[in-house]
Amino acid sequence: MKKETKFAIFLNSIGGVLVILLCVIAFNIITAQLKIKADLTEGNLFTLSEGSKKLLDGLAEEREGDSESSRLEIRFYVTRGEKGVPVVVNEHGTRVEDLLDQYKAYSGSNLELQKINPRRDTDAEELAVNDGIQLLNNAFYIGMAISYLDSTEVIPVLDPTRATNLEYDISRAIKNVLQLKDDRETVGVMSGLNVWGGPDPTNPMAMMNRGQQQPPWYFLQQLQRDFNVERIEPAAADIPATVKVLLLIHPKNVSEATEYAIDQFVLRGGKLIAFVDPLAQRDDSGQQNPQMRIPGLGGGSNLNRLFAKWGVPFNNTQVVADFNYRLTPRDPVAQGRLQPAYLALNKNALNKEEVVTRDLGTIRLPYAGSFDTSDVAIGLKVTELITSSEQAKLVDGMSSQFNGAKIMDSFLTGSTDGNPVGTKKHVLALKLGGKFTTAFPDGKPSAANAEDKDEKATTEDKTHLTESDGDNYVCLVGDTDILVDDHFILQQRFLISENITFVQNLVDHFGDDTLINIRSRNQNRPFTTIVDLEKEAQKKFESKLKKLEAEQQEILQQKTKLESAGEGGNQFTLRIDPEALKEIQAKELDKRKQIRAIRKQLRSEIDLIQLNIKLANIGLMPLLVIFFGIGFFIRKRKKTAAV
Repeated sequence: MKKETKFAIFLNSIGGVLVILLCVIAFNIITAQLKIKADLTEGNLFTLSEGSKKLLDGLAEEREGDSESSRLEIRFYVTRGEKGVPVVVNEHGTRVEDLLDQYKAYSGSNLELQKINPRRDTDAEELAVNDGIQLLNNAFYIGMAISYLDSTEVIPVLDPTRATNLEYDISRAIKNVLQLKDDRETVGVMSGLNVWGGPDPTNPMAMMNRGQQQPPWYFLQQLQRDFNVERIEPAAADIPATVKVLLLIHPKNVSEATEYAIDQFVLRGGKLIAFVDPLAQRDDSGQQNPQMRIPGLGGGSNLNRLFAKWGVPFNNTQVVADFNYRLTPRDPVAQGRLQPAYLALNKNALNKEEVVTRDLGTIRLPYAGSFDTSDVAIGLKVTELITSSEQAKLVDGMSSQFNGAKIMDSFLTGSTDGNPVGTKKHVLALKLGGKFTTAFPDGKPSAANAEDKDEKATTEDKTHLTESDGDNYVCLVGDTDILVDDHFILQQRFLISENITFVQNLVDHFGDDTLINIRSRNQNRPFTTIVDLEKEAQKKFESKLKKLEAEQQEILQQKTKLESAGEGGNQFTLRIDPEALKEIQAKELDKRKQIRAIRKQLRSEIDLIQLNIKLANIGLMPLLVIFFGIGFFIRKRKKTAAV
């Protein structure tokens, strides 16, 4: 047998590589034309959800195969090939196109999809402007207009930071154009707070209808986009039959007549979402001087008769303080103070089994109250939606705003191992389901005028409901500040919590659940291994950091006390002891340095963890291929040598 020369082996190797390369190129060219995809993600995140398909199925039923009838039209505008278009916008535009292709593929001839490139000073740009698409950075457009019959819904900017909500935003717009405004569900809002906007009570000029007026709260603006929102006065004695979902916000000193109306609303199948609060920071009813606001003077809210009947009494005088979910001084809202009664809750506090909470990340509840679920009424079942940790207790609401450090110390009082001592988990939000019975067994409360009593009784008793026909549901939340813009967004719409998403989930869940199936898909896929390793690293430094922060807080208190004593002096006494102040300042500087050093070590360790995982991801596969190649070469060499 003739032995191959080294040159021949080399040529054969090069030829084999070229053949493989040509096969790969040909495979890519052929498969690119076939539009074949496989979604291997958990939950099929890159496939249209059932909610979106349900909307498109409704469109098909409405058109009933009539090719002459109007089609749903989507005009997608994204600027391509222009200078000044960020890479992230191009990538997001491609992602939007891929998703819209799925809408088109599923709906077929029922949907007309136009992809338009609105470059500057072109007819396409004029179309974008006419559709209300917003020009960004004076250079590009990325937005969408959806039309059906005479209705058009515009998404002026498709924000890349909302990529995880992309399908929800598109499907919500489709739902709004397919559904006539008169056919949308009616959501009633009965509020003891000024959620509707109008004059600013802290601005005398605005109160005289001069100056800037306050807009409706953000949650209300979002509801008005998707539902017919009806305003119901806080003292209303009747809930309109058109209202399917009722948002009851801060019901304070509610009359029997109003509570009876709510009772009957639930018994006839209406869905109630009630927000009660022991300390509503936006309740200005107790303010003597609106320009000098002190949060919480307005008093707590409650539904005493209904909650007692349902077996879920609410504590509207005390708030929940939580050692684990406290707001830290580093938080921008905390203003450098410890606030254990301002709860910044993470996934561990949310019910992972319920659709309204399972995919939320953080919820903020400032000075929330708790429900007692130990003796729920027969026939009803409680599902806890949001709970505190076990290191939690009830404290006075008003003083909790100013005595955060004292409350934190109280958690450690009586501790033998240094761990915080709490009482139990507290229920902050719940869903109550089952067959409801009336809290007014004697019928509607008596009329104010005795003469009308007999006449009204004959008509009222016929319509008085004593129990619901079937199972119904209500949702109770122990906080109203969850609805306030300040507690979920900062300036420039920087998101800090998912409060409003939670509220929207509740309304969608109790109303039309088409959209909640889209929004509640778990699209946030964190690298759990990295997160777990980072938590382990944080635990190493957490105790040291807490100790140093406590010492720093003590030094600051000493400094404040010394400065206050100095300010109380007169011209015959020293205003302040300079040596004592100098010593305290030196201690303060030293503690800051130690805290910075600890944080620097923590950041370094986390960076090292991320680097090691990155190197493993990048280098592991090439190393395996190299080792496999070396092993294959050695094995072949041995066989060749044996021949």
